[in-house]
Formats: sequence, C-alpha cells, structure tokens
Amino acid sequence: MSYDALFSPIKIRGLELKNRVVMPGMNTKMVRDKHFVDENLIAYHVARAKAGCALNITEVAAVCPAPHAYMYFGIYTDEDVRQCRKLTDAVHAAGGKMGVQLWHGGFTPQYFFDKTNALETPDTCSIERLQEIEKEFGAAAGRAVQAGFDVIELHAAHSYLPHEMLSPGMNHRTDAYGGSFENRSRFLFETIKEIRANMPEDMPLFMRLDCVDEMMPQTMPEEEIVEVINRAADLGVDVADLSRGNSISFATVYEVPPYQIPHGFNVENIYKIKKQVRIPVMGVGRITTPELANKVIEDGKFDLVAIGRGQLADAQWVQKAREGRSDAIRQCIGCTQGCYDAVINPKFRTITCTRNPLVGLEYKGLQKAAQPKKVLIVGGGMGGMMAAEILQERGHMPILYEASDKLGGKFPYAGMAPGKQDFADAAAWEAKEITRRGIEVHLRTKVTPELLEREKPDAVILATGSKYVAPSLEGMDSPCVTNQLKVLSGEVKPEGNVCVIGCGAIGSEVAQILAARGCRVTVLEKKGVGNGLAMLRKMFLKPTFKQMNIASYGGVHTLEIHDRTVHFIRTDKKTQQTEEKTLDVDSVVICFGIEAEGCEDLQRKCEELGIPKYVIGDAKQPRNALWATREACEAAMEL
Repeated sequence: MSYDALFSPIKIRGLELKNRVVMPGMNTKMVRDKHFVDENLIAYHVARAKAGCALNITEVAAVCPAPHAYMYFGIYTDEDVRQCRKLTDAVHAAGGKMGVQLWHGGFTPQYFFDKTNALETPDTCSIERLQEIEKEFGAAAGRAVQAGFDVIELHAAHSYLPHEMLSPGMNHRTDAYGGSFENRSRFLFETIKEIRANMPEDMPLFMRLDCVDEMMPQTMPEEEIVEVINRAADLGVDVADLSRGNSISFATVYEVPPYQIPHGFNVENIYKIKKQVRIPVMGVGRITTPELANKVIEDGKFDLVAIGRGQLADAQWVQKAREGRSDAIRQCIGCTQGCYDAVINPKFRTITCTRNPLVGLEYKGLQKAAQPKKVLIVGGGMGGMMAAEILQERGHMPILYEASDKLGGKFPYAGMAPGKQDFADAAAWEAKEITRRGIEVHLRTKVTPELLEREKPDAVILATGSKYVAPSLEGMDSPCVTNQLKVLSGEVKPEGNVCVIGCGAIGSEVAQILAARGCRVTVLEKKGVGNGLAMLRKMFLKPTFKQMNIASYGGVHTLEIHDRTVHFIRTDKKTQQTEEKTLDVDSVVICFGIEAEGCEDLQRKCEELGIPKYVIGDAKQPRNALWATREACEAAMEL
C-alpha cells in the first residue's frame, strides 16, 4: 500500500521537508550531566533519520539554569552549542533535519524531578525576571542557530511556563502579565519576538500548544487558543504543533497517552483549531499506523504528523511505511512502561520500549557474532521470541521450545481487558515474525534435562515465565474458588457476584474483564488498589471502576472463605481504624500467588554440562513484559 499524502514534500520558509513525518520532542534521559551529548542520543536520532524521518526534534532544552532539572537538555552555554553541533552534524550526514525545543518548565521541574531547581512560576516571577527569561529564550535561539539546528520550536504547552502564563487557571497575577487575555499572552508574544529576532529569516519557528485547555478551575476557551496561534503567526511562528495535556490534572494522561486512550484521539480537536488558523498545523495523539498518519494528511486535518512512540517501537517505521510494508512495523501498544515510567524510575538509565528494547542502545548496534552459536530458548513468550529474533540477526542459531501449542506465552492474556487488543495483536505479530524469519520452533515440547544433554546447545536462555502457587488462605479448597490463570484461559467462567482477591496489575484487569461480561465484581487488595500498575494507567483505574460498577477495598489484611461468603478485615489508611466485613459471592478469583518458573532442574543441568545459561523475564522474577524483552535483549547481545 502506498501513502502518497504522507510522503509528499512540504516547504516551510527556506526549509523543505521530504515528507510529513516528524519525530516530536520526547524525554530520553540520554543527556549526560545536563549538558553532554553522548553517542547514545546521537545514534538514537540518526537511526530515525536514516529510516527517512523528515524532521527530528530534541527533547526539551532548558533556556537557562533555573528550571534545568537533571534529566533535561540545556542550550544556554557555549558548551551546549558544541555538544548540540555533534547531534546536528550527525543527523544531517544521515539525510535528516534537526529541530530543538526551547523550554522553561515553570513549576514542573522542581515539583516532579529536582527540588534544587528555582521555582519560577507566574506567581513567583517579578516582571523583571519574566523579561529576563524572554531574553534567555532569544539567546537560546541564537545558540540553536550556531549549533546547526534547522528548526526551532517554542514549547508553550503542558503547563510549562509559557502555558502557565497563558492559562487563567495557573496565572493569578494582577499586573501587566496577568488577568486579561491581552496581559496573559504578553509573555508568550514577547518571547516569540525575542526568538524570531535571533533567527535567520528563512529558518522556521514552530510552537507547541495545547489544542484543548482543560480540567482546571479556569481554562482558555477555544477562541483564545485560536487567537494565540494567529497572533503568533503574525509575529513569525510558522507551524502550530498541537498537543494536549497538563501536569496538574487528570489531563496529564494526554501527554503520553496509554492504551486506554483511543488511537487518533486528538485528531478532531486539532482539526477544529486548524480550520481557524492561518499557518500549517502539526498534530500528535496516538497516531501509530501509516494508514492513520496518511489519512490525516490526505483529509487535510494535519499538515505534518508527529510519530513519536511509533518510532520508538520501530526505528524503521518511516522506511517500512514508505515501502508500503505497514504489516512489518512493530507497533506501539500504549503500555507507557518504557517511554514514561522509565523516565521517572531512577533504575533506568534511559528510556526503553517493551516492543523495542534496543531504544537507547542504537549506538551499540547488532554486532555479528564472531562465532555462531546454537542457542536453545526455553519458552516462547515475548521474552523468548525477542531473544530468538536478536540472536538470529547477530548470526546465531536460535531454537525455540514452547510447551504449549502456540507462541505468545501469557502475553495474549494482557490483551483481554477492555481496550487492550493492541497487546494481543503484539503477541500475534511476534509469533508471525518468528515464522517469517524461519526460526526453528518446537511447539508442544517440554524441555527436560535429557533434551538439553541430547541437543548440547552452546547456551540456554530460560524464558519459562511464571506459575500460580495457591496462597495459604482459609477456604481455598472451596469449589467456588479459582485463580486468574483459569479465568483468563477460559477454563473457568465465573458468573453472578464475583470477588477478586488481589487488585494489582492483573487483578484489576480480571475485574474489568468479568465486569464487561456482566458479573457484579468486588475487588479486595492488601495494599492500595492498582498496586504495581504504571502511573498513567493507574490514573484510569478509579474512573473505570466507577463506570463499570466495580466495588473496591484496599487495606484488606485478614481473609477467610466459608460457604460462598468472604470474610475480611479492612484497615482504613487514614484513620487506621479496622472494620470486619462479609461478601456473599458466587465465585472467588485469586489474583496473586504468581511465582517465577525458574526451572531449577534445567539450571542444574546447564551447570553440570558447563553450558552458559540466562534466566530472563518472569522466570527470574514476575514483572511486566518490559523486563522480559529487556532481559532477552541483554542476553542476546551478550552471547
């Protein structure tokens, strides 16, 4: 299939882009010590440029020290210019164009990431300081020009300082920079003037703005958003990059939308604004397929389309789309575990991706093995399949053994909850990829120590996943009691009043699956309801439970099951008071008790035979699929 609209060129001032695909600014954590561009960041951008992305935009770049939290980029020193030049030169050599996103984070850096930062907000900045910040934006623009960037983008969305100044919900000033729209927009317009004054005439200026201001006590009406864009255009802004979300309300989910938010959720919001403005529009919002990307261009709803996480999941997204091979694209599933949770988790050095654990490791490349090895992989789940694919690319000979009758492991179960079809599709895609690559697979085959001794592999990867171990709970032998695996596999189909015990990542989804089938569901959780869920996904839990009439109790410590009645003691988190409660049920589903299936007998046999072994994913410790594919990658790269 061809995507002619998506791959048509566009000229903006003196810059001609070869197609309409832009990689938008996304936090990578790849900038070292705030200022130093290492090879991983360069290789990350070069990989997408080589694939044909028309324009890459850096993550936010602080224009001054005040908001510059540890995980962000900077562009306010001469050293920043030298560092950025390494990036722009490399992207240009790869045939791409490079943009930089100028940024002052307002309250966000100190509030979320780094308490050592100065708190600069509409309420704390003097007029003199605001005007100084405007000059700092201008100086940063001048440095961006020196650094060889092709585009400058002013970030005025997502409750960063320019958005805070615009918003009546965040700007409470009573002077010339607050109150009326004219005053609230003054800082932004003066900043645009400073930036434009430090740029060549033929260099494009983009501006990122929320197309909807929402979920705050006071918000900007649509007519103000349109007025901001049109007046900004008069001052020299060439493209409106329309996003959505703020970090002080539930709307933060729209910044890095998880799977609960539909693909293309922002298209009509953006188009509504586009019809009223005088400059081209770039749009973003879970656009992950070439079909949808082409359609928004073809239908005139966007002029440029931002493909961010789609290009994280597959660095070759643009090339495959250009070649009409959309079915070969490894699709983003909206799990947000590698692109968002990893950002706020200090255990992760950089962002990563469940579907593509090579994100951030592009600089290492997939080096061909000096000596091809026969690698036996035990378990055909997401980790096992990922290991097989990377091993094959490196020249090894992977052999995949799976005890069940199909590949995918337990990951297809993750696609059973409402809105999660992308997860099941991902497992099916990987299974097809294994077949397409011609990797040797043995289904319905349990690997034994004898098989290991017979096959004599050069290495073994144990990706056997996890198993259910019944917890010690009075009444577990009751006929009304079952477990999550039996429910998810379809072996048991509860009806009527169902009590789900354990409301972590799996339990919360089992509850939704059962509620969608018409069951009346109550969940009990020892810790907080939704324990272990990714942050953005957890934000949806309370409204989803309310919508589906799922009752929930956290702080449950003592449980007994007697004659279709669940007895429990609940401790209130705030008051620490306890209360005894009972539930009359038709079924009880236990959603905890998952343990690693480490296959100690196989490990012992490997040690006996002197075969190197790698235990990955849930076989090592039950977690989410991000760890399975990440550890699969590490093992396959090490061999």
